[in-house]
Amino acid sequence: MLDSDFFSYCTSLKPLQLKAIGELSHVRHLAEGEIVYRAGDPGEALYIINRGAVEISQDNAGHEPAAASLTRGDMFGDLEALTNLPRSQVVRACEPVSLQVFPRKNFGELQRRVPSFFQYLAEHLANRLIQARDFALSQSDCLELSGSLANFDVVTIYQTIVNSLQSGELTLIDERSEVMGAFMFEAGQPRCGQFHHLNGEEAFWQLFLSSSLAGSFSFSSNERATSDGIQAGQITRKPGDMLINALQFRDEFEELKSSLHGGKVVLRRAKLNFDWHGADSSLLREAAEQIWQIAYSTPVTVAALYKHCAVCELKIYRIVQELVASGHFMLVPPSAAEKIA
Repeated sequence: MLDSDFFSYCTSLKPLQLKAIGELSHVRHLAEGEIVYRAGDPGEALYIINRGAVEISQDNAGHEPAAASLTRGDMFGDLEALTNLPRSQVVRACEPVSLQVFPRKNFGELQRRVPSFFQYLAEHLANRLIQARDFALSQSDCLELSGSLANFDVVTIYQTIVNSLQSGELTLIDERSEVMGAFMFEAGQPRCGQFHHLNGEEAFWQLFLSSSLAGSFSFSSNERATSDGIQAGQITRKPGDMLINALQFRDEFEELKSSLHGGKVVLRRAKLNFDWHGADSSLLREAAEQIWQIAYSTPVTVAALYKHCAVCELKIYRIVQELVASGHFMLVPPSAAEKIA
């Protein structure tokens, strides 16, 4: 397990990794009473306290008591920075404070140069979930959630269920009143699930990749058995790890999708034979072979591949990128793709 204090964690880093931490962050100094950020501000960075202390509360005007006080080595602002959501609280310096600021725009490079930083961050999020569970349990002996997906983001729904430590099924309904996904939780742990035609972890990743879900959701604490389809897709990772990986995948997917014109580019085969040299994964190889066969006789857009493959869209885009780089496919621009479609 990683050290919960940031500076203890830093003692485990190599000199080049410490250098990267310094290069990809900056220091911000605030006087007593100054505001770090307010509710509604963009979540553009996460913060670690180098020196001093801050207080966190819900009220921008400062009329409510502080919900928490944080000191040297503590982290805050991480959830909004990871999800790119607006701030939900106000943070003030309750004495002169020095903050290490990690901008969201540097996360990709930080992950590349200091991979363990995000492992540390995952543990931090997991500890927060544990600390919040008593509050969630005190609110209700039986958690009941429902609402429109237009009003509640997936991250909030997921964290609420995890914090509750309750068992039950999260069901997602589309605008045609048809079930598009269902996930079973056991004592707050995601155990199995299905989303569209995907099962297990692939279903979970795809749920978070879907930037604009339309429809409704419901969760009810219960002990009833799950359907065979959901049971077939087992999930074994810890809830904190699942969340941070899903958020990292979402950022990577947006970049890949943009580089491929939103998936509108068309694949044309440029080789006679398939020869996969990508990631050593039977699932990815199977999906790569499937994509190769789909585009064998008819050019197909990258976006159209999703319904044919048993992996999430991010992995499809990764595979396409690898197959293009290895000369298996050439890409036809969107303008020409419209004629094909």
